[in-house]
Amino acid sequence: MNPGTAIPLLGRQYRALRASWATWALAAIALLFAATSPVTARYLPEILGGLVGGGSGGTPLPIDVSALPDPTPADAWAQWSSNLSQIVIVIVAIVAASAISADVARGTAIPLLARPITRTGLWATAFAAVTAVVAAVTVISTAAMVAVAALLFDDLASPDIRLIAGGTALWLLFAVSAIAVTMAASGAGASSLGAAAAGIAYFGLMAVAGIWPPMKEWSPAGLLAAADGTAEPGAIIVTIAVAAAAIVVGMAAFNRREL
Repeated sequence: MNPGTAIPLLGRQYRALRASWATWALAAIALLFAATSPVTARYLPEILGGLVGGGSGGTPLPIDVSALPDPTPADAWAQWSSNLSQIVIVIVAIVAASAISADVARGTAIPLLARPITRTGLWATAFAAVTAVVAAVTVISTAAMVAVAALLFDDLASPDIRLIAGGTALWLLFAVSAIAVTMAASGAGASSLGAAAAGIAYFGLMAVAGIWPPMKEWSPAGLLAAADGTAEPGAIIVTIAVAAAAIVVGMAAFNRREL
């Protein structure tokens, strides 16, 4: 597919994503957690302190607030990283699931393919558009988290920008693999619901696999636990391989699929 066709098709895919409720849900949820993560980290001692004396009959709950360390910006990043890895990634799978399946279900894929557009080009531009939107939402939300943390904490020396940039980049790489797996299922014929389920199942499998240390070193599970901004080289290489394999499978399956 030549650039003269790819650019308008990318624009169409972007407009479709902009019109989707799932995209707006992703942006809203990401920004909400970005704003609340520093607040939760900063006021956690006060929140827990409010629970003291909240037991039945006025019995104090066994919480020693004085033993808690002072909140730091690193706590805000850890909270935000946890939200990315546990909640936001699920919405990413839902967004990716409809990129191809929605066109097939609505019957708009056939008129598109009647033009000088290949199935590979349609799948690839949908994948590129979803990846670009997810990356933009992630970067903007992370910047918002840093801005809120700057208002709440006097010392922003920790975490430094390398930790935040590294952790965000590693999470985005895992997100790309999740998008690829989700869209591979979509290309193979799964409905939007089925494709989303495949993406969420992939995330769930990696989350469970991360309990076993070797899987953190040699699977995408290691990127889900990269709150410190680093991951084992093996985990990065395998994640790239998984994403590449899913992309190849998704394109091949979509090329053979009956519409």
